[in-house]
Amino acid sequence: MVFHKTLINIRKKHGYTYEEFAAVLGCTTEHIIALESNRETASFSFVTNLKNKLNLHSAPITQDERNSLMDGLQNWKRAIDYADMSKAKEQKPELEKGARASYSPSVTNFYDLHAADYYRAVGDMKAYEETMAALSKRTDQFSARHQYYYHCLLGAKAFVEKRYQDAIKAYKKAEELDKYKELRDVRFYYGMGISLSDRGYATRAIAYLEKADYLSKWSKAYGGRPNRRFSVYIDGYMASDLAKLGKIDEALEILDRRLVSETKRDSKEGIGYTYFSFGRVYYRTENYDKAIENFDSALKNLDKGTEAYMSCLSYKTASLIASSELAGAKKCAEKGLRVTTDEYWKTLFDALKHSASLQDDPKSYIYLKETLIPKLQEYGKNEAVVHYYQQLSKFYFEFGSSEVAFKYSNLALEIHKKLHKELVEGDV
Repeated sequence: MVFHKTLINIRKKHGYTYEEFAAVLGCTTEHIIALESNRETASFSFVTNLKNKLNLHSAPITQDERNSLMDGLQNWKRAIDYADMSKAKEQKPELEKGARASYSPSVTNFYDLHAADYYRAVGDMKAYEETMAALSKRTDQFSARHQYYYHCLLGAKAFVEKRYQDAIKAYKKAEELDKYKELRDVRFYYGMGISLSDRGYATRAIAYLEKADYLSKWSKAYGGRPNRRFSVYIDGYMASDLAKLGKIDEALEILDRRLVSETKRDSKEGIGYTYFSFGRVYYRTENYDKAIENFDSALKNLDKGTEAYMSCLSYKTASLIASSELAGAKKCAEKGLRVTTDEYWKTLFDALKHSASLQDDPKSYIYLKETLIPKLQEYGKNEAVVHYYQQLSKFYFEFGSSEVAFKYSNLALEIHKKLHKELVEGDV
């Protein structure tokens, strides 16, 4: 029961001493002290009198009223998780009104945590940043559950900003706070899984993605119906990570099933993303012709400018470079540079363009080496860095010093060994 805490907040927000509060309510000071210390339980007549004297009819101050508001906040989170944004938008005003009038910091914290997620989902980044900034100033008021949601939000923010290692750290902190694994949160396991995957930790990523896949299909996790909105991405990342570990047949089997499912649903985005995932698997096996064929099918279905579209275009460019189709690779990279304003994607496409230009424009190696590779290292894209070191090594073997070529070859090998250890052992 938390009524005693609510009563304390009401008295303090109205600026009453014990004696003044008792006088307003027509009871003894001792009764107020006993209620606030939780030694006595408030009667129905006391609560009614409190509401009437202080005009608190819209404030959810009893345990039942508070529970009703908390249930509403949980349903709101569920709507956001399902990307049912019309429902989430409809629920927001009443929940905000209830939370602001609740005299409960805990309820207000839950509202603001879910509001930050809501703003992120609808693309209102100004409101999202403002809410996150406000939350960061009151973390000392957070319970473990508040901290859990807060660190999940930090993880999601870091992932969107391509700060994968920071995302992993935030999600790990959230995991530590979810001591009893009570939350069974699909989005936590999904967020941690794809962060690990994008950072290159395939073994660990698969473990989290499998959990996300299980929970997305387990109806009890979402109050009665499965949450399959993540399934196409879970399967795509899972297949890519299996391919990194050499489990090609297993990866292709997952994607074959997914393509059938997305075709039945007539989901253009799902079909596009599945073809993209096929392309990544073939890219891993160095079957670049097959990879390019699937990337082309993906690009026809994915919406331009989306993360999946940009990533698919970058993989196609890399495949063309690996196939020595340099003119086509430069064309793809330039297309990406025209489409994006995001600094990460600009860096990646710029690196691909200069990588494809090494043979006909040797000055490109300076820009690639001194500017683009350090930027990609900051983003944690070590697989890309290995590729570019290999390109520089090849360039020096053909046009320069074999000593410098060996230097870049060894740098590539050193990072590759570290990545291999991470992939196999799941070391973070």
